[in-house]
Amino acid sequence: MFAKPAFRIDYVPIDSRERISRWGGHRTNGVAGRDFEIYEIEEIIRSGEISSIRELSRYYYRTNGRYRNVINFLANLFLYDTLVTPIYEIGKGSKTQIVKAFYNACSFVEALSVKTTLSRITREWLKSGVYYGMLQEAGDKVVVQDLPIEYCRTRYKDFNNLPVLEFNITYFITKFDSD
Repeated sequence: MFAKPAFRIDYVPIDSRERISRWGGHRTNGVAGRDFEIYEIEEIIRSGEISSIRELSRYYYRTNGRYRNVINFLANLFLYDTLVTPIYEIGKGSKTQIVKAFYNACSFVEALSVKTTLSRITREWLKSGVYYGMLQEAGDKVVVQDLPIEYCRTRYKDFNNLPVLEFNITYFITKFDSD
């Protein structure tokens, strides 16, 4: 059985003007959004504001080796082995059609590079609490396009009980409006 990882924030009594450096030391010239004061960390955790918690988690992933190792360990814990099983119904399609469909399915799984893709998605999910992506096919290549979390949400389900992704198109205005 695996040992339960211990998480804690060590309280270090410092002057309130000093910030915790990304390298673990203290400095007074911290950049907002990059370094956090102890009371800011406690306030973010107490408030439960999702965007601030995500920012804090990403910050700790970049700067704290133990946090990064736990996230990477959990993301790579599963083997992500794949198994493609053809299902044949009598009278539905010829043997060549089934073999061709099986070959296409195997090619799709191989092009997707399941182990690295799902490991990366799991890592992002653990850091941010959610992951939004879109599957894109270009010829024989398959890519999972990351979507910005700030512009995505899911509120509804379709007829197959799958979540419907809503994308806020103001992303294109804010991202590409340089005029």
